[in-house]
Amino acid sequence: MKTNLWFRRKTYGWGWTPITWQGWLVTALFVAIPLAVKLIMKALDFSKHIQNFSLMAVVPLVLVGLTLVCLRYGEKPRWQWGIKTTKLSHIDLNVSDYKKSVLFYDLILLSLGWEKLVSRTDHTTYSDGTLKIIISPVGERFLSAGFHRKRIGINHLAFYALTKEIVDQFHKEIMIPNGIKTLYEEISQGDKNYYSVYFEDPDRIKLEVVYAPNYCDKSHRLNTIPDDFDPYL
Repeated sequence: MKTNLWFRRKTYGWGWTPITWQGWLVTALFVAIPLAVKLIMKALDFSKHIQNFSLMAVVPLVLVGLTLVCLRYGEKPRWQWGIKTTKLSHIDLNVSDYKKSVLFYDLILLSLGWEKLVSRTDHTTYSDGTLKIIISPVGERFLSAGFHRKRIGINHLAFYALTKEIVDQFHKEIMIPNGIKTLYEEISQGDKNYYSVYFEDPDRIKLEVVYAPNYCDKSHRLNTIPDDFDPYL
């Protein structure tokens, strides 16, 4: 599944950096190939001219091969200079069935690359490196009220996906095998600017996995809708 990435895009510039043992192994193998060719040619007693020619011929092939592997098992590449991080610190969710919800969010968040930091009887904490989601059991005296996203309070949570393909794979390989039904449509939907799938957690909190690379840019179509409300009038 593409969510199990071996490479992340570079923080500065264009390219990739290994982040798993598979990524480091692949990188080491591709670095070793030209050296192996050089040593083999030398052991066969070819002239230095032929050795150097062979090395120069192999290097472009190795770079193409490594690039193809990075495209298959890495984040979608783009030029960037530093990483923009959210200023939102954390989100707390109170749940009615604590064990059921922790198992559910383990399935959802860990498959999207989040990490479980803490798991205790009174709270479980997940993080993507910049934001925390904290799951806690609701107090018994508040259980009867239940949750409804149309009432005052949280409506839904949306989690970024790196590509449209990850949204589709998440639906196919995580949701369908585990009986998690989609909301609104039976499949992922959208376009190159906003592509998502909606579903519910055990308490019917609406969740979304979305590919929206420019979602917070001022030029994004959802951010250019004409205003029709002025609270200061």
